[in-house]
Amino acid sequence: MFKYEEYDVDKELAYFIKKLWILDNSTSYIDVTGKSVLPNGCFNIAVIQGNGLMVTHQGREQHLTQGTYFCGQMTEAISVTITNGSKATMIQLHAWTPVHFSSVDMYQFHDQIVPFELTGIDLDVIGKLPGKSVQSICKDISLTFAPYLIISACSRLIYLATMMLLKNKGCYTIKKLAEDLKLSTRYLQIMFKKHTGLTPKQFAVIIKLRSAVDGIAYPQTDQSSFMSLAIDNHFYDQAHFNNTFRSIVKTSPKKFNALDYFLSLKR
Repeated sequence: MFKYEEYDVDKELAYFIKKLWILDNSTSYIDVTGKSVLPNGCFNIAVIQGNGLMVTHQGREQHLTQGTYFCGQMTEAISVTITNGSKATMIQLHAWTPVHFSSVDMYQFHDQIVPFELTGIDLDVIGKLPGKSVQSICKDISLTFAPYLIISACSRLIYLATMMLLKNKGCYTIKKLAEDLKLSTRYLQIMFKKHTGLTPKQFAVIIKLRSAVDGIAYPQTDQSSFMSLAIDNHFYDQAHFNNTFRSIVKTSPKKFNALDYFLSLKR
């Protein structure tokens, strides 16, 4: 039977890792089909066991066989099939995490899923994760990231920029963000794109979109409307909201069915 699970990490590790989420079809003889994953402004390290996953993104189909993969920032929904006898343990990294352990340009991985060993990121323990329990993975990751808790000027910049966008639910012009950080707009855009894999504008749109998705999947009131969702999440108007929603989610807000997506558990 298929199981979707989420795990928090300890307080120190939570600076780097948002959560672990698991797609477990290891005891089933039936594939899980018709599901999608939405972008959320985070990176993921995917630890695949068993027969693997089939993912379709931007018209490309990819078979993720057993191993470890680096999932860059996504800008559109990904269709996922979890084959029978398979399990995927996803280590979800905050947008500011890679800058702590790599100078590799993260933008080259946007809308890409690549074997971890091909990323050029030097974290030897990652390749040894497949086959381990969640508890062992958490321990290994903790030991891996612990030496990188020292904050640099660059990592602090990326952290502050992403947190400002998150706290304001994406409602922050790039000009204002640069002014508040006492940087030129161009420098902010270059650094943000390199280390988060997205432009500040792309990141802001995804944050607004995910907030709107939560509003549809977990409505606070029966009276919620798509117009109010558009306004509450700082879209120009309903047409702008509808077009953005369709371009990322691949369906309209009206036709959105939460059961077709792997969404974060409501806490």
